[in-house]
Amino acid sequence: MLKRIGKLVWRLMILFSFIVNLVLVLVLAVVLLLVFDIKNNIAQPLLQGLHSSFVGLDSATIDWTIPVRTSIPLNTSIPLNTNTTVILTEPVALNVTATITLPGVGVLNNAQVFLSLPRGLALPVSLNLDVPVNLQVPVNLDVPVSLDVRAVIPLSQTQLHDPFDNLRLLFEPLVRVLGNLPGSFDEVGPFVSQMLSGSPPDLLAETAYTQAPWPGFSRTAGLNYALAGEAFPPENVPVRTGIVPLGGIPGLDALLRPELYRDGLSPQAVNARAAAQARAQGVDPTYFEGKEILIAITPGDTPVLPTPAPPPMSSGGSSGGSGGDLGIIPTPTPNR
Repeated sequence: MLKRIGKLVWRLMILFSFIVNLVLVLVLAVVLLLVFDIKNNIAQPLLQGLHSSFVGLDSATIDWTIPVRTSIPLNTSIPLNTNTTVILTEPVALNVTATITLPGVGVLNNAQVFLSLPRGLALPVSLNLDVPVNLQVPVNLDVPVSLDVRAVIPLSQTQLHDPFDNLRLLFEPLVRVLGNLPGSFDEVGPFVSQMLSGSPPDLLAETAYTQAPWPGFSRTAGLNYALAGEAFPPENVPVRTGIVPLGGIPGLDALLRPELYRDGLSPQAVNARAAAQARAQGVDPTYFEGKEILIAITPGDTPVLPTPAPPPMSSGGSSGGSGGDLGIIPTPTPNR
């Protein structure tokens, strides 16, 4: 009885193994038949879509006009110190006591003199006084481009560039590898021939997609902005710390950025050295460590009302280029 049960179990195991192997062979055959469809229609569009979006985020520019709707309380005095000439608008009578010396007669003390300055007489005078001013000045401006209130801020010139560039580095090796792999059965033969010939293709080489990953934006930014050539105020120019994005897969990242991996280095080691140098130069770590930064606001500052929504714009094929420094780089004050 035990022998018969053992043979039955053995036969069932053989049948089960045969069925499993048959299913795996069928699945493998289907995958091989559909591998290029999966590559061209699923994997490549997904990875390229993510990579392209991160490139677009780094290339984007914030362009917004901030309208001011408030009043400025003005209670002060204006100093006035000048020499000028005044004109009398009517006769001015003068009644003064004077000492008069008469030649050959003598001195007449406490004499009363009665004079009248005629209308239209020009008198040179010196003014030195404070003019008090106490009024409310209404301000209701839709700020034009010629004013500095328009903010045109390329994100690639701000701290947002680092995380966007790090996400791009994470997907770029995968996108390049997929783009250089065969996309159909017709490309398999030449690809295999190159592999067997000893000169395999460079899977991390530039592709048509990686040369222009972002098609452009549906809205322009920086158009008619007249201050693109103006220098930033010295207190608003950021300090380069030398910290680099960590990147993605280390082995592939080393092929894209070999300068960061020479002599046993790594992005982490480069960043540790850069942070130490910044501290040695007196740069507060609060400004570059990515921790919460609180902007100091003086009590009594005039509040800014919310900006109204812009009118709808038609989506066109305009591309928002990143031609140079186009806007404002704010330098916040940390909470110490």
